Amino acid sequence: MPHVLRPRGLRATLGSILSAAALLAVPAAANAACANAPTGTPFKPFGDTANYSLVDNGAFESGTAGWSLTSASVTGGNETSFVHGAKDKSSLAIQPKGVAVSPAFCVDVNRPTFRFFARRTSGTWGTLNVRLRWRTANGAVNETTVGALDGSSTAWQVSPVLNLAATLPLWNSGQNATVQLVFDPEDYGGAWAIDDVYIDPYVRG
Repeated sequence: MPHVLRPRGLRATLGSILSAAALLAVPAAANAACANAPTGTPFKPFGDTANYSLVDNGAFESGTAGWSLTSASVTGGNETSFVHGAKDKSSLAIQPKGVAVSPAFCVDVNRPTFRFFARRTSGTWGTLNVRLRWRTANGAVNETTVGALDGSSTAWQVSPVLNLAATLPLWNSGQNATVQLVFDPEDYGGAWAIDDVYIDPYVRG
């Protein structure tokens, strides 16, 4: 499992979260909870039995519709655990100065975490920074760093469990936020590939 470096600028990020908290703290009736999505247990082979749902086109087998890409594109070579499908054959390559931003999706308190697969594909070092891009109730855009993967290995590895809803100022089931995942390799480091990007909804009774 990749080592997660301490995110830089954490104090500034915390200030951004706190300043936006009042904007997201609206009555439950004004903000409906997110719709349910199909789930599975893709990370069970790694001891994680939580239910997850795939981000739109998060397996990159049907292209990248909804993703915003800069110096990034679908490439051959699936993550080696094939958690999405045994016949999968693609992943997303991101160049050292590239950025990949996922489609926007709804996050509420029932979506606490996310995971994915990643590997460094070039260079002798490199860090993959992972951020949440989220909007407050008045439309203001914020970015919060939730992880920085150390590319000491070029093998496919599953990411740690990274915070999603737990990072945002969401406190009850009636609140939600519009979120995108941002994958940003360190400039002048190595290139990266990512695959099978999943978010974790709690199991609902």
